[in-house]
Amino acid sequence: MTGGTLTSKNGHVFHVTNTNAVINLSGVTIINEDSENILLSVCADGWSGAGNIATLNADGQELSGIIKVGSDSQLTLNLTNGSTFTGSIDGSITNAKGTSVSTEVGTVNVKLDSTSKWTLTADTYITSFDGDVSNIITNGYTLYVNGTALT
Repeated sequence: MTGGTLTSKNGHVFHVTNTNAVINLSGVTIINEDSENILLSVCADGWSGAGNIATLNADGQELSGIIKVGSDSQLTLNLTNGSTFTGSIDGSITNAKGTSVSTEVGTVNVKLDSTSKWTLTADTYITSFDGDVSNIITNGYTLYVNGTALT
C-alpha cells in the first residue's frame, strides 16, 4: 500500500498465519482502534501445514504498536527511508478463543537503515539486527539480539 489510510477497528492490523506474506507500506496512515494495539502477529494460530513467515517492508513509513511473532514463526522487518517504529516485539500470543498459541518469540530479523528510527516501548527479543544502534531509542528498555543485550 502506498499512501492513503488504513484503519483497523478490531483485532490485529495484520495477521499472518499458515502462509508466507510480504507487506509493503509507504507513507500510509495507520489507525489502530483496537485496545491491544497489535500492529502485526505472525503465528500458527491453530493451523498447520505451511510456514508462518512475514516480511514487513516500511519505506518512509510510521509504524506503532506491538509486533507478535510466535515460536514457530519468522519475521523480517525492514525500516528504510526515514521510517519510524514505536513499539516492541514479543512472542506471547493468545488466539481469539483465549488459548495460548505461543509464549516464546520466533525468528525475528530487523534491518534499520541510517535514516530510520526505532523507539522501544518494552524489552524486546530478536534474532538479528542490521543497523546503527544509535538509531534505537531505548526509552529505558533493552533490545536483546540473539539473547545478548544490545548496547
